[in-house]
Amino acid sequence: MTQRAQKQTPPIACRLEVLPGDTVAEKVRHAAASGFDGVGLPGRYLDDFSAELKSFAPDSPLPFVSLSLGFKASLVSPNSEERRRCAESLARLLAFCRYVGGPCFNMPPVLLQDVSERVTGADADARQDRLLLEQLPPICDEAARNGVTLLLEPVNRFESDYLNTVGHAARLCRAVDHPNLGLTADFFHMQMEELNAEDAIRAAGACVRHVHVAENTRVEPGPGSMDFDPGFRALKAIGYTGVIEVECRNLSGPAEDVLPASVRYLRACWESS
Repeated sequence: MTQRAQKQTPPIACRLEVLPGDTVAEKVRHAAASGFDGVGLPGRYLDDFSAELKSFAPDSPLPFVSLSLGFKASLVSPNSEERRRCAESLARLLAFCRYVGGPCFNMPPVLLQDVSERVTGADADARQDRLLLEQLPPICDEAARNGVTLLLEPVNRFESDYLNTVGHAARLCRAVDHPNLGLTADFFHMQMEELNAEDAIRAAGACVRHVHVAENTRVEPGPGSMDFDPGFRALKAIGYTGVIEVECRNLSGPAEDVLPASVRYLRACWESS
C-alpha cells in the first residue's frame, strides 16, 4: 500500500477463497498484485489450508487480517454441552489467529445452516442475550491472551434468526464492556436489515472494529447497485481506522480484471464519501 493510499483509505483486504491460485502462496501473491493490503481467512475451510498457511505465514507479503467462522455448535444453544463445545472450538480458533498473526475473529452467534437445536419462543432474543452475556467475558479474556479481538457479526434474517442488526450487536458489546470485543459491520447484511446503514454505524460508534463489503448480489464491490458512500461517511465520522474486507461469494468476471478494479473503486468511494 502506498503512502498516499494509506492517507486516503483504511487497509483493504480480500477473502482468501475468492482469490485465484492453487495454493495459499499463489492466492496471497495475487491479492498483493491486485492492490489489496491484507487477506481474510475463511474458518469453514481451515482444515484445507491450515498446514500450508502456518508454514507460509511468516513470509507472507500481506498480513492475514481476520478469521471468520469455523467454530462448532453455538454459544446460544439451549444445550449446555453444545455451548461448551462451541467455547472450546473458539479457544482453538483464537489460538490459530495468534499463530498466523490474524488480529480479529468474526463470530455470528448462530447460523441456521449450522445449528438445528434452537432457542424458540416469544422471549428467544432475550434468552439468547443472557446466554451470550454469560459466556462472552471469559472468551474475550481468551481473545486478549491471544492478542485477538472477538467480533460479533450481525447477519441477515435468512441466515440467522438472532442478532440481525448492528444496534443489537453494539448493545451486547457495551454490556460486556471488554476491550477485546467489538462488532463487524457487514454492508451486504445491512442492506437487508438496517433502515439506515449510515445511522446504524454512527450509533454503534467505537464498537465497529471491522467492516465487510460486497455488492448487492454478493460479488466484489463495483459492478452492482450498492451505494457505499453513506456507510463510508459514517465510518469516517466515527474515526474508523480498521480494515475494509471484501467478503464476496463470487466474482463478476475474471479475477485479474475485477479484483484490481474493485480495490480502485473502494478507494474512490472512500475519497468521495
